[in-house]
Order: sequence, then structure tokens, then C-alpha cells
Amino acid sequence: MKLIVSILIYLVGAFTIKAQTYKSDFRADMCDCLTEESLKRTLTENAYKACLRETLPKYATQIDAQIVEPDVNKKYYLGQIARKDLLLSMQSELIYSCEAYYKHLDYQRTSQKLIARENANESDLEKYDQMVALTPNAMAYFMRAQVQFKLGNIKATEADINKSLELNPNKENVKSTRHQLLLLAWVYEEQERYKEAVLLYDKIYFGELDIEVVKLRALADKKAGGTMANIPKAKDLKTKNEIKAVTRRSKTEGSKSSKAITAEPSKSSRSRTIKPKENKKKDTSSLRKLFKMGNG
Repeated sequence: MKLIVSILIYLVGAFTIKAQTYKSDFRADMCDCLTEESLKRTLTENAYKACLRETLPKYATQIDAQIVEPDVNKKYYLGQIARKDLLLSMQSELIYSCEAYYKHLDYQRTSQKLIARENANESDLEKYDQMVALTPNAMAYFMRAQVQFKLGNIKATEADINKSLELNPNKENVKSTRHQLLLLAWVYEEQERYKEAVLLYDKIYFGELDIEVVKLRALADKKAGGTMANIPKAKDLKTKNEIKAVTRRSKTEGSKSSKAITAEPSKSSRSRTIKPKENKKKDTSSLRKLFKMGNG
């Protein structure tokens, strides 16, 4: 029995090492392709995709060899999942391991900031100063924060975002405050508070397809001296977010229950009650452009 267990442990270990080896080789080949491309011209999203198309087929045999499944259809499906996981992992791992890719994304982010700053006007700030004075709500402070950031007023930006979060009735809802937190993380980075920025990115992250946040987190973490070992497991982040969601639901349900016990409204009063319309925040086009980051 001990012999069987030992054999199984050996096979699992060998399987894991083999999988890590081809992933490491794939990452190195991708970096070589991107580096070569960067020497010829500025990297673009199309260049990144071209390197993927060139590199991925070379590893098809190794990827499929890891899948032990007699059913052809299931094996094909599992193979597609393995390829997807590999490509998703490259979005952050290449930032740590490939200098050409890291420099490209960092340059791209800096360029976005400087172009936005070039187009910013002090007169815009005066307009939002008036807006804050007349309607000092969460949206007014956030809109002024965006202008402050473009003008390079980092401390003022941080103060306005924090005030916006303070006044936001949905501040516990990360989806509702996503753009404020993204800008706050960038403010932290501008002050070289990279670890604080990383914590915010972890909070904002909503799933494996949230590539934008995956890249931003990796960039900030690398600047803080981090390595690939710091890349969080998707399931760990998912668990944290699920805990937050459950906590929010519990608070909401508890609040509803206490209200129902203390004051049960009559049917007639309920029929006359008009539900207030929710005010949905609209993302400004300028903010979307500010955070836009391509794949390569």
C-alpha cells in the first residue's frame, strides 16, 4: 500500500514539474518574441497577439499531454481550458519576467497620464470648484478629483477621492466605487505607495477576465520589489470577494429584518409607496480613456 502511495505522489510531482517547465518555456519564448518585436518597432496589442499566435501552437502537444481523459470531446474541452489559463497567466507573469513587456506597459501608462495632463486646463478646475460648492456630493468631488489628477495635483486628488468615498451611500459596494478606487490606486503609485495600491487592486478585482486590474496590480507590485510569487491565486481573490459579498448581504438582510419587526407597514400604505429611482453614476469618457490599457 505504501508503495502505491509513493508511486502516486511521484507521478503527481512529476506531472506538476513537467507542467511548470512548459509554462516557463512558453513564457521565455513569448518574451523573446516581444523583445525582438520591440527592437524593430513600438509594441502594440497586435504585436502581442501575433507573438501568441506564433508561440502557442509550438506547445500544443505538451499542453494536451498533461490531460489524461479517454473521452475525446472532454479532452478537447479541457485542452481549451488549459490554453485559456495559460494565456491569462501570461498577462501578469510577463510583467515580472519580461523587461520589454514591463517597460512597454509602464511607458503606455505614463504616456496616458502625460497626454491627459497636457490637455488639462485650470479653467476646468474652477468649474468643478463651483460644482462642489453648489452640490457637494460624491459625484462632484470625484469629477473634480479627475481634473486635479490631470493637472498633477496629487494630494488634492487624494483628498477629493476620499471625500467622494465618504459621501457615497454605496461606498461598501466595490462595483459602485470601482473608478474612484482605480484612481486612488494610481494616486498611491504616483507617491510610490505601491503596496497600498496593490491592496486596492486586490479589492477591486472581480474575476479572471478583469485583465486591466491584473496588469495594473502586477506593475505596481513589481515596482514595490515583488516577484511572480506575489501573484494571487484567482480562487483566493474570489474567496475574499465572496466573503465581502456575504457580509454585505447579511448586513442588508439584518437591517431589513429589524425594520420589518419594528414597523410593519399596512397593505394600503405599501400600495401607495413609490420606490425612489436609483441614481446611477455614469462613467465619463475621459476617465475610461485614462484607464484604457491595451494587451501589448
